[in-house]
Formats: sequence, structure tokens, C-alpha cells
Amino acid sequence: MHQPVPRGRSIAAGGACLLLVVACGGCAPVPVANESGQSGLPPTVTLPLAMAGIADSRAPFAALFSQELNLRGSPAARPVGAWLHGVAAPSGNDGEWLVALNSLFAARAASTSVLIIPGIFDDCFDTQSVPFGDGVVRTRERSATEAYAQYGALGLKGIRVIQLPGRVSSAANGRRVADAIRSEAARAGVERVVLIAYSKGVPDTLEALAQMQSNGGMPAAVTALVSVAGVVMGTPFAEQFERLFETISPLVQPLDCSASDGHELASLTRRERVAWLAANPPPASLRYYSIVAHAPSHEIGIALRPFHASLSSSDPRNDGQVLASEAILPGSALLAEARADHWDVALPRDRHPNPLMRSVTSGRGYPREALFSAVVKWVVGKDR
Repeated sequence: MHQPVPRGRSIAAGGACLLLVVACGGCAPVPVANESGQSGLPPTVTLPLAMAGIADSRAPFAALFSQELNLRGSPAARPVGAWLHGVAAPSGNDGEWLVALNSLFAARAASTSVLIIPGIFDDCFDTQSVPFGDGVVRTRERSATEAYAQYGALGLKGIRVIQLPGRVSSAANGRRVADAIRSEAARAGVERVVLIAYSKGVPDTLEALAQMQSNGGMPAAVTALVSVAGVVMGTPFAEQFERLFETISPLVQPLDCSASDGHELASLTRRERVAWLAANPPPASLRYYSIVAHAPSHEIGIALRPFHASLSSSDPRNDGQVLASEAILPGSALLAEARADHWDVALPRDRHPNPLMRSVTSGRGYPREALFSAVVKWVVGKDR
């Protein structure tokens, strides 16, 4: 019988095991398109943003992001172009609307809660590396809220990550996310709830929204969903390793990972995501925003470089896990193309006390706090 690994297991021992699983993606060629057996999928197209119905908000968002960089250090040391693709330095003509947006945000912040939905394997690392957290090692229970104390100046009603099993299907996690959303929306003094989902957290959240729509309706307080490096249309790596993963994953419990149901990777396949999205359009009552990530090879963490190289044969605009063109929510506004890999854009693994964990990152020190603060101010400040 499989014995669960104690949650206090050594990171060094468990980390080596998980890194072997992660690195195996570079051990064999990975097809970037796998249409075998998928002829029944709805057809998909690739179009320029405007023709696809996606609003391009990159330039104004970059001005807000630049403002946040200024608040946290010298802009000369960290120019916006080092962190975002496709934008120039702020023109200097953004002062008036930025003042207005900041004013609206300040008026609404105290009644706004932000819920963060993490990605696959999150609970393997959530004693230190929750999305947009400070990177300090704590118990996982404390990390869910205390990692966000650094955003106290924003004046929000609340901010926390939803603690989820990191190795279960999106459908199963969707029920947990839906419960957390309903609970937060029912809190006294909460007038709006903003959802920020990272990686697999995006399909988990979309599942939650669909489940709420069909079972009692969407709480009126829920106003927006932001996808950060989201697995919206799936990733070809999920198809490639799905069968092997389903066999091995329930037998392996490295680090502090919860038990696997064997279906977490299936939730990230193009097969499942495209079919599911075609059958479940996102609720019209919310506003949607997308942040994608991609970077040149030398700015990709070493553990993700084989994946990045494989995807680059199809499109160099990828973060080492997801093609940028397949990480955009339908009907959303594109806020940014982050110059980062899939991990660096959201996870503070570069601050881990263990050098093995730090070694798999790019080492660039992506300014996640500035990005997160800009996202929250943009979404709340532009609320209806």
C-alpha cells in the first residue's frame, strides 16, 4: 500500500524527485501539435487581436506598471521594456488618467477582496512559493494570507490564495474554487471580488464559474477574472505525457504534494480544454483580462529551457509551458506580454532558501509585486 509522504519531508530530497519529473520533458522530442484522435474537436483559428475580439490594453497598462516600478525602485534600473514586450517607455502624457484611476481604486479598495487561484503542483511548494507571494517560508496555512501582507498599502478588504490540492482535475478543483468564491462574496463589507488565476488555476476557475452558473447563479460581487500565464487552450506537453503521468503520479508523492487523482494532467490537454471551452463560454457578467508570458531562451529558467525549445519550433512566443497565443481568455483585454517564463511571472522561487530551488529559475528577479499591484489597480479602478 502506498504510504503518504509526511508534509514535513525534506525539500532537498523531494525536490530532486520532482525536478526529475519536470525535466523529463527534455528527454524526448515533444510535438507541438497533436491532432491524433482529435478530429472531433471544434475548429480553432489564430487571428490578430482586434479580429479575434481581444482588446489591446498593453500600452496604457504599461504606464500603470511603470508607475508601480517607480514606487518600488529606480525606473532607470528597471525600465518597463525589460519586463514587458511590445511597449515603449511611458510618454509622459498619462498623468491625468492615471490620477483618476488611482483615485477610483482608492475609493473602492476597502470593499474589494482579491482571490488568487494557484496552478498545478501548487501545494508542493506553498510553504514558500504561492503566486505573487513574498517568498518567505511559513506553514502553508499562514502562507495563504501572510505572503500577501506586502500589499497592505493597497488597502484591500482581503487578499488570499485559495488553498487547493495541486494534483487533481480542474473539475474537482472547480467545486472548491466555487465554494471559496461564494464564501468570500458573502463576507460582510465585500462589494466586489476579483479573481486572479495562474496557470492551471485558470481552467479550475472557469470550471467554478460554469458550476456556479448552473447551480444557484453567480454572486453579484464577482466582477472580474484575470488570467496570468493561463492554460486556456491547453498545452501540448499534457498530451505528450498524459498516459505516463496517469500511471506514475498516484504512486509518487514528493515534497509536500497532496495525493494525485491521476487526472490533473488530462485537465491541461488541448483535447479537454478546447472542447470544454467551446461548450462553456465564460459568463457574460464578468470582465476578463489576460497576461501572457514569453521570453528569449537565455531568459528562461534552466528547467524550462527544453520545453521552451520544443514549443519554439512552432512559436518562439512561449513561456516554456504554454504558447502565448493559446493563453488568452476569450472576450478579454490583453494587459501585458510579460517578458518572463512560466514560473518567474508569478512564483517567487528565486527567493527560496534552498539553492537547488533557486537554480531552476532564470535569476532575473521579475518584479511580480509591481505587476500584481498594477493588475489590481487596473481591474478595480476600471470597475463599472
